Amino acid sequence: MFARPDTGAAPTSYPVPTWSAAKGILESIAFLGRGEAWLHPLRIEVCRRVGTKGGAVQYQRYATNYGGPLRKTLNVRGRTGMQIFATVLADVAYRIHAEVRGLAPQRGINPRHHLQDLFLRRLKQGRCHKTPALGWAEFTCEYWGPARAEWEVDTDLNLEIPSMLAEVWDRPHQGGYVSRFMQDVRLECGRLNY
Repeated sequence: MFARPDTGAAPTSYPVPTWSAAKGILESIAFLGRGEAWLHPLRIEVCRRVGTKGGAVQYQRYATNYGGPLRKTLNVRGRTGMQIFATVLADVAYRIHAEVRGLAPQRGINPRHHLQDLFLRRLKQGRCHKTPALGWAEFTCEYWGPARAEWEVDTDLNLEIPSMLAEVWDRPHQGGYVSRFMQDVRLECGRLNY
């Protein structure tokens, strides 16, 4: 679920993760807490199982119980939840391409190399900082790690997204809230360049 801000109380997902969501997925595997280096998503690829028909993204209706502060006063007082209905993605697989950015090496310490090594080591071991999720926390990733041979880029998938949320922070680490949108985004041959 990569919610489009324009869909309001019954959110609908973008067909691919936003740039910030892709960064969050990568950071769930490894990140440096002081922000001296970070993973910067460059491209995302929508994949399908080898030999299956492609060219479309599957959506489904989804209902969840919300217990946060945006409930009606009556629900908050009564300590009851509120159901939210959403349109979410179903059976998706992505490849995220990224590069490590950050501070230059100082006094023999290279934070970019350290983060890259930490990230690749955790992928190889099947470990992560927190469970990677596809948007909402209940949509955990079934697999994360090196590309598997049974998956290929869905080269039949071509979509145009009129407006897509790109970033929600003004800096890669401890930034302030500033939403930035990309216009006329094209997903061509299963690939989207951020």
